[in-house]
Amino acid sequence: MKKRFSYGIWATILLVIFVLCWQLLSSFYRQQVIAQQADFLEEKASIFLNLSQTQTDTLQQFADAYVQDSNSRMTLMDAQGVIIYDTYDHTLHENRSDRPEVKAILRGSTVGQSLRESDTLHEELLYVAVAIKEDGALTQILRIAEPTAAFFAKSQSIEQSILLVYVLFCMFVSMLIFHTLRQRNRPVQTILPVLKKMISSPDQQAIIMQETPEHDELYQMINQLSEQMSQTYRAYAASEAQLYDLLGELMIGVFIIDAEDRLLLLNPTMQDQLGINTLPPLPVPFTEVIHDTQLIQLIYQFTEHAPILHAETTISHDRPRVLDVTLRSFQENQLIGLAYDLTRIRQLEKMQKDFVGNVSHELKTPVTSLIGFTETLLDGAKEDPETLQSFLEIIQKDAHRLKNLIQEIIQLSKNSDSFAYEEQSIDIAELVASICQRYYSLAEQKQLVFAIHGPAPLIITSKLELLQPILKNLIENAVTYAKQGGTITLSYDIAEGQLVLQVADQGIGIAEEDQERIFERFYRVDKARARNSGGTGLGLAIVKDYTTILGGSIAVDSFPNIGTTFTLSLPIANGKTTKQT
Repeated sequence: MKKRFSYGIWATILLVIFVLCWQLLSSFYRQQVIAQQADFLEEKASIFLNLSQTQTDTLQQFADAYVQDSNSRMTLMDAQGVIIYDTYDHTLHENRSDRPEVKAILRGSTVGQSLRESDTLHEELLYVAVAIKEDGALTQILRIAEPTAAFFAKSQSIEQSILLVYVLFCMFVSMLIFHTLRQRNRPVQTILPVLKKMISSPDQQAIIMQETPEHDELYQMINQLSEQMSQTYRAYAASEAQLYDLLGELMIGVFIIDAEDRLLLLNPTMQDQLGINTLPPLPVPFTEVIHDTQLIQLIYQFTEHAPILHAETTISHDRPRVLDVTLRSFQENQLIGLAYDLTRIRQLEKMQKDFVGNVSHELKTPVTSLIGFTETLLDGAKEDPETLQSFLEIIQKDAHRLKNLIQEIIQLSKNSDSFAYEEQSIDIAELVASICQRYYSLAEQKQLVFAIHGPAPLIITSKLELLQPILKNLIENAVTYAKQGGTITLSYDIAEGQLVLQVADQGIGIAEEDQERIFERFYRVDKARARNSGGTGLGLAIVKDYTTILGGSIAVDSFPNIGTTFTLSLPIANGKTTKQT
């Protein structure tokens, strides 16, 4: 279509040029015919004047005789331009001094001519006026007029011949021009489809198969260019795929925004950090994807004057996250953002801070008590046997409490994964009974009753060094927080290939908002009561850690002033169990 359109433009331009040239040529030919006819009329007028002077007949008689055999018109005027005699109208005696040919004579010229439409004949006439002088003075003016149609009709055949030759010449020139254009555009017409294919399918190589001596080098260069472009594009596509794979595997959130605030890239890690489940087709305005106000405000704060912007922000959605965001300039006025998830680090820092503070406090309390009672005894209280006995019992109790605290801290500080605990056969019934035996004296003080339900024996294969502290802390926790005269129920059995053990008490219970934190180190629901009972706040933390090492889970179900039930689920190593009901 474009090719035809181009040739159509060229054809139109050539047609306009040829028409204008013919108009110019025709006008020139017309002027030449008029000039020759004017010379011919001037010679006629000179002949008439000469004959009128040598013969006795007057000029009027010659004029009448002349016009009888032709369609010419002759007019004789005086020196002022007034008509003396006119062959067309003998009664005409008007002044013609305003006519161009007459004006030329009156201004001193010997000959004057004009081409115009006659007011009397109403057709185009060629007027030629000749001055008649005597002794150098103008006496009369002789004017001869002939219709242009008469002599133009005679020259029409010549004009048609000229037109025919001109048309043939124009056709030859047009064919030559179009042939030249075609030869000149042939490489373009050959190369253009190849270039279009290179643009539409840059990964595929396009080849020109034609061989022409004058364009062979050009075609070879295009083939080389197509090959290099396809190789470059394939390498670029491979690099881009590798980049996106890398960004997808990064544990760092990455996003890119262009100068028009459109989101160009958002890797999966950043989607998870922002809580985005479905990502719309990119690019889109980044505010349609990123909805967190703090992050949006941080992006708008970024300017070219500050090439790097670093800040820590909290993303609020279903699970709040603390992100360390770095914004920096990217190519072509783009912005790249890198987001590190610091949520777990900040949690660990808080836990570490709380742990150090709690450990310091828990160690300081019994040590202060020991120092205080010891100083009191040294100041003389040891002389009183009853005071000495009471203080020594308190000192012994605080010393045991300090010992237990240090042992549990040492247990928690161990990297339990680095210890190769031996798996061995364990009778759960015997283990539960032996641990309960340790707390019978304390249970009798609070009038508590142990209710044990489960098959005996129930032998499983597990790690005793980890399972025993778990059961010990669960039972101790139940005894500590049970109400006076209550019942502690222990039940165990095998279900779906797991050991399921429950420890239930009728104690003070745990509020729902505290149930998620009871497995944190040194966290206590009732701090004053726990401290008075000698608890360290590390028992349930040990249960949680050791359960995780064994590959199990621990759950709590509790209501305030009703009681608490801990459910322990542990996988059985190699499925080895011995059960007797």
